[in-house]
Amino acid sequence: MRLDESSFQILQHLDQEEVVPHHLYRSNGFLFSRATFYRRLESLKQAGLIEWRVGKARLTEKGLKLRSILKDSKVDFKEKEKGDVSFIGPQVKEEKEKRGDFRLYEADRLKSQLDDSFIYVDYPQTSFILKILMELAGIEEKAKTNVEKFRLLKNADFKIKLAINHFENCPKQLLVFLEELIKLGRIEALYVGVKNERKALSNKKLVEFLQNLDFENERFKLPKESITLYPLFLIAVIGIILILALRSGYQHASILSVMMIVYFMRSMLFRELREL
Repeated sequence: MRLDESSFQILQHLDQEEVVPHHLYRSNGFLFSRATFYRRLESLKQAGLIEWRVGKARLTEKGLKLRSILKDSKVDFKEKEKGDVSFIGPQVKEEKEKRGDFRLYEADRLKSQLDDSFIYVDYPQTSFILKILMELAGIEEKAKTNVEKFRLLKNADFKIKLAINHFENCPKQLLVFLEELIKLGRIEALYVGVKNERKALSNKKLVEFLQNLDFENERFKLPKESITLYPLFLIAVIGIILILALRSGYQHASILSVMMIVYFMRSMLFRELREL
């Protein structure tokens, strides 16, 4: 069971009264991301420390006991060689699984970072990777679609270390499958290589995947989440053009402004559809 500092912080803000996770995250000023918050909730649920259903969460008796122990204990979160979380105070130890190993490399360097325990795939093709995983998991049942293959993998008992090169070409469906298999503990290590940095960083879903799983990365600068000012910029441009048109006596200024709004809104709509 993996329990880290963020998991303990969540435990300390929960009680046996049900709360909405969304409100809990917003009201307590956690320093970790929302994606990390929900991953930790899932881990706590699997450990039997919380109940989380229908959009509400609360502590179980087991979680309440652990929280009471934490209040009287000093917790050492420094990483130990064996991957344990130790409590200084009462003699309580919770074993945790080794932290998932996720790393991002340049495509040319990826192979040199692997050992014999990794399965290497040169290109992120969804059906091919799922087929390999099924063979390694010993799944003999046939599946026609990628979704059917994924369902079989979810119920299989296996662990694998996977390396995928040219990850900038990764389909969205494969990103979803990989993240779910990682959450289930099926993929314990994932190394990926990127050749076209610009293409990778322009893929919003890919960047979110790398950020959510905290990929170790020395070479690439992943963009941070930011508020886009593009709509405000468009409004300002339309306003300026409209004012200039009115002052110059252009009789169709009002019609021009409506046409510009329609044009820009159409452009924004198609851009959003392309990102889905």
